[in-house]
Amino acid sequence: MTGVYSRRGALTTGLGLAAGGLLTACTKPSRGSGQQVPAISGEIIVGANLELTGVGSTLGKLQEQALQVGAQILNTAGVPFGTRRLKIHLEIADNGGNPDSAATLSHELIDQGKVSAIVGGTTVETAMAMVTVAEQRKVPLLCLNSGDEMTLPLPQRKFIYKLGPNATDVAAVLSRELRRRNFATAVLLASPDGHGESGVRAMPRSFVSAGGTISHTVRLPGSGRPFTDAAKQVVQARPKAVVVWALAPTSAAAVAALRAAGYTGPVFLDSGAGADETLRGPNGNAMDGAIIAHSAVLGGAPLMATTTSGLAARDFIYRYIQQYGIFGGFAPYSADALNLIAVAARRAKSLDPLRLRGRLEAGAVEGITGAYAFQPISHGGLEPDALVLFAAHQGAWVRV
Repeated sequence: MTGVYSRRGALTTGLGLAAGGLLTACTKPSRGSGQQVPAISGEIIVGANLELTGVGSTLGKLQEQALQVGAQILNTAGVPFGTRRLKIHLEIADNGGNPDSAATLSHELIDQGKVSAIVGGTTVETAMAMVTVAEQRKVPLLCLNSGDEMTLPLPQRKFIYKLGPNATDVAAVLSRELRRRNFATAVLLASPDGHGESGVRAMPRSFVSAGGTISHTVRLPGSGRPFTDAAKQVVQARPKAVVVWALAPTSAAAVAALRAAGYTGPVFLDSGAGADETLRGPNGNAMDGAIIAHSAVLGGAPLMATTTSGLAARDFIYRYIQQYGIFGGFAPYSADALNLIAVAARRAKSLDPLRLRGRLEAGAVEGITGAYAFQPISHGGLEPDALVLFAAHQGAWVRV
């Protein structure tokens, strides 16, 4: 993931930094400034291929809501585009969590919607189906999941950009915390899907590097089957600590099964658990004390916002809560995707997918969730230093 300079180095040295684009791209000159604001004329058409029903719908619905809020913010003044400003037009499709449907819809969005880019894929399975289409049709795809295989091998992923944190980065944060708490061994309980598979690959390597060992790896059963037997397997291993690697709401259900099986020790979660339902859903009571590695946005709007990106994050979160009542930490990825597309269009002065692809790699962008520094040698994901630790306490995430 690194070359001559690190991805974070691109940020600190200011290579093309466009901090807080959701705010700066939309800022109107104040009255009396003498500047004339160009009228909004024209559209950037963005396809959204989401899991609004079926597998992944808990997260897909959050992404749809974030897209709506993000588009509203950008369209307040329009996206600067040469001598004019453009509005974001969303074409939203429900793939039902089905990979075949996701592939078909990607083709349809490109053929009928004439999209400049596609946003979607909260699950690895649907995203992988979209990857094939995006590469074949040469249209940028901004993935919303954390599967490391989304952008690897890079020569076969020229049009794929991932926004979710890399599984290796999440595993490194969890491993360091486990060792800091003097846990030399842990058991990994992972979902049976592609998201869980990313954890199965990343967590043992990272924990070994930190000086620990994953003593047992247990996979949860497929959808619709109880987690009782898997939880009992974990308890039989007599773990001092358990890492649960699964998307919401599966992650909370897995923790509840562990508690029901008699496990009373600490639980650590990957960022896929960062949805509102994790704490407020039917298994929320079992989550108290669980530790999650997630970006700081999980804690809500910053109290002291003094930077452009901080102000943008606070504005987004306030608007999101105003419209939908409760803010979920997983939500902003799709809004960040819109911001990245808007910045790329502004840089390229073109809506052609090929031109946008190149400008997505033209420098770092600070988003709501954190920083993204796509380069020709790296197409994902969220910068690792955006990840921090939270503990579940009385129905809320509290920064550790």
